[in-house]
Amino acid sequence: MNDDVSRNLVVFRLKGFDEPVLASAPTQADDAVEQAWASVRQQHKVRGSAVLAVYSEWQPSEADRKFMAKHFRKAECTYSFARPAPGEWERAFAEARAVMAETHEARQSSEEVLPVLWCTSSPSAALLDALPHQPLVPGRLLVALAVVSRTPQGKIGMQHITRHQHEQMGAPPLEDLFDVGYQSLTRGLKFEVRGSGPDVLVSVVRENLMAASVLALPDLYAQLSQHLGTGDLLVGLPCPDEMYVARAESELADTIREQVLGSPYETTELVPSVLRLGPRGLELLAERG
Repeated sequence: MNDDVSRNLVVFRLKGFDEPVLASAPTQADDAVEQAWASVRQQHKVRGSAVLAVYSEWQPSEADRKFMAKHFRKAECTYSFARPAPGEWERAFAEARAVMAETHEARQSSEEVLPVLWCTSSPSAALLDALPHQPLVPGRLLVALAVVSRTPQGKIGMQHITRHQHEQMGAPPLEDLFDVGYQSLTRGLKFEVRGSGPDVLVSVVRENLMAASVLALPDLYAQLSQHLGTGDLLVGLPCPDEMYVARAESELADTIREQVLGSPYETTELVPSVLRLGPRGLELLAERG
């Protein structure tokens, strides 16, 4: 992630190139993506037809979206930060700096308390009797806590927080303990947005994994509504590290459902699940059999 918010990092994935190609342009420029592409085109002597995908750290302007639709017709575009309204750039920059600082802090931390999603249909669900937990979908989907760290081999180590350990901590209110987990979860968290209009797909990404646990955040619907609008949303959890969201009535919703129910992920605490998230709360629609 680019630390200078005044410069918009643009990444192009090009046909025939093993590595993505990076360029930057002034963030507030209406033609930031076009400027970045001009630099890449001059340096690498490539045509727009070679562009397979574009990542712009900031949401492209309307002018840039038209430019990409004309010159990168088959390329998928994603971004991390929503483009603010005129006059709102300083606020947007401040929020982006905060996210970047949290991301940096998350990279430095090797151990953190995180929420963990549990399906009651999981083969390991009997362990829930020993774990403090809270319901997300009563009787179907719960959230507990674990100490999560990355091993020297790059794998994820997880130690579930038990009722006994909770008592050893002095039995602090569970709400406070879960708040610690939720705060940890938001560090390094990004919403990557693809598409426009009714066909918008939001991928929830977290650098230290466990992205699916974002489902437990109290303000998740409000955050997603900024990208997808109000109304019911369909949420797909193919594994603990991935979350995909689209409007419930969109064609993308069917695609998400198919991918989740066909997920090859080996079931642990979470069974790959499809849910509806809306103003009235959360509903579990389907689990992989």
